[in-house]
Amino acid sequence: MRANIGIGLIFFAAACSSEEAPDDAFQLKATVPTVGPDPLSGTDVESCPIYQDQRCVNGRQRRCEIYDAAAGTFVDTPDPLLRRVFLYDRWYDRWSSPNGLTAERIFTSSTPGSLSEAEWSDPRRFEGWAGLGDAGIWTGAALVSDLYRYVATRTEADYQRFEAKTRALVRSFDVTGIPGYLSRYHFLQLPEGSVPQDERLILRFGPTTRPQQLPIPDQALSQLPIEYQDGVDDGQGAKVRGQPHWDGDVSIDQYTGPMTAFPIAYPLIRDPELKQKMVEHLTCYLKRLQRIEVINLKARPDLVNSLWTLFGADNLRLDPDDPDLRNSGKMVWYVHRGINQNNAATFDKTCPEAVNTVAGRVIDGRSPTFETELLELATDINRSIRTRQNQIDHYYIVSLRGGDASHLIHLATLAYQMTGDEQYRRFLFDVLIGELGINAVARTMMAFRLPDWCFRFYGDHITYGTHWQLVTMLPDGPLKDEMIRVMDEEAWQKALYNHDSAKFNVMYASIVDGPNRGQAIESAVRQLRDFGGNNGVQDAPRRTHNIDRARIIAALPAGTTVRCPTEEERKACEDGGEIFGFPLETSVISYECDGRAGECLMADGKCVEGLASHGLPSSLRGYSDFMWQRSPFKIGDQHGVDGQVQSPGRDLTEPYWMARYYGFIGEGRDQVLAWRDTGACE
Repeated sequence: MRANIGIGLIFFAAACSSEEAPDDAFQLKATVPTVGPDPLSGTDVESCPIYQDQRCVNGRQRRCEIYDAAAGTFVDTPDPLLRRVFLYDRWYDRWSSPNGLTAERIFTSSTPGSLSEAEWSDPRRFEGWAGLGDAGIWTGAALVSDLYRYVATRTEADYQRFEAKTRALVRSFDVTGIPGYLSRYHFLQLPEGSVPQDERLILRFGPTTRPQQLPIPDQALSQLPIEYQDGVDDGQGAKVRGQPHWDGDVSIDQYTGPMTAFPIAYPLIRDPELKQKMVEHLTCYLKRLQRIEVINLKARPDLVNSLWTLFGADNLRLDPDDPDLRNSGKMVWYVHRGINQNNAATFDKTCPEAVNTVAGRVIDGRSPTFETELLELATDINRSIRTRQNQIDHYYIVSLRGGDASHLIHLATLAYQMTGDEQYRRFLFDVLIGELGINAVARTMMAFRLPDWCFRFYGDHITYGTHWQLVTMLPDGPLKDEMIRVMDEEAWQKALYNHDSAKFNVMYASIVDGPNRGQAIESAVRQLRDFGGNNGVQDAPRRTHNIDRARIIAALPAGTTVRCPTEEERKACEDGGEIFGFPLETSVISYECDGRAGECLMADGKCVEGLASHGLPSSLRGYSDFMWQRSPFKIGDQHGVDGQVQSPGRDLTEPYWMARYYGFIGEGRDQVLAWRDTGACE
């Protein structure tokens, strides 16, 4: 989200409610049970990690195949969905995980779905990586996927695969040299004009151009590929040396990767040093958040009221017992200060001792410098200016935004679960709930949403994953009941009931036992079985293929129609304005009508593309890095070069393995990957 949105939103403060701290019986629980014994233990069958890999051992060819541990036989005709999931896991492990991170593979030219893996994985077709700025969140999704695969199979090979991904995500913290500070990704900067290319690595050429790209400290290099120290082969017998860097300016969505994954992974990891690093980074992140307060807002009712009108508060959907977001005169932020090349020398790189409960920055509505101080804050959070001494990477307005409130409750809870340190328990119940009442703010999570034509759907995905993980940790009691209510009334009923999101629906059905649970499970399973390549070959990766709108409209399922925005919805998307000279973010959704399929004629003679009335089946959706964080209603897809970018595929495997764990999918139970003898070899 651009910083200019924050300029307006900072004035919407939420009324606080309080809840008494629980008694000493408040005990958190592990999010997954202890994993049972390896089903291959005590047999002569050995597990393997990557489907269809082959190796020659003592003159015998061995191939990684699907094995039924209960029946004691290899499966010659596996369940189609299980086979596809193992293929997607294979393609990710082999071709979309440089440095153990998650990235989109870019090809040199158009890549149709009919190409075999041997053809599209040819190094001569590899051009580079896309989506690296999101490696934090998607490596977290990959870790959740790998974790639930291990829980489902219990094999040693899958444990090692899961642990390796955990280490990769921990390294994304370690490379910064700042406990709790996550990098977006790390890479090797090579001289301009260098020719090496190595698809196992992330390489950049020429000088760094982003102020948030900083050198990796020497102490972290031992964890990284040897090329970071020795250089990359140039193909002619020499090495090209480079400078290891990491990329920062990390947003909330990147942090949700480890925030969701680490608390689930923690009980299963065997290495105590790795466990300690997970604890250190998440707790240091929480303690690194600095508190800001904007107070006495009621001294400026003219400004607050005008902003309230500007942001469409008349359309706010509050439940009868929700706090009225207009009544408080105080706003509380928790912000993550950012490091850049200008402030690196003075930036505090130590882990704070305690969570911040006192504001280090107070902006008073009665002060004659109120507007100036707000402008200063706005500039610090402006994502187009990343050279400030007091740069703010991201922020949680916990007294205003329901999703932010949930995030902070989650952070305090996971810190207490992983450490047992009373400071986190006190912060949760005395400060967040007792003082600020943000448990009530969380109940407004979906109270204000822009229309589907301009809504940023990634906001849902950022919020509901950590909220689900929070619920899985809480013991039975009022707080858990309240957070389940948020998942049901806010996330499902006000937002995602018609998205047909396999990931959300699996998470929702795993914690909400209500009348919508069966619908959620049925939708999730249907979407997963339909998931596959989007160029006519289901057992193929998803890529940036061009998809014609008219063809999708003709194939809409029964009951799904093309819907048009109202004039009020169009206005909510397109009307802009400015506050203190800062433009508010708008989305122009209308255009000069051109006769495209499914376009909607508006009152002024312009058109808007119609959207599907319900979430489209997986097979009818266009390309995305992760399907469940993009619009489920968009019809058609166009790209410059057909099939040039390939998805990592975690949007299939993560919800699938979770659905297996929760028993929503039974096919393939007891089936694992194991080495199969296929004949002699040399």
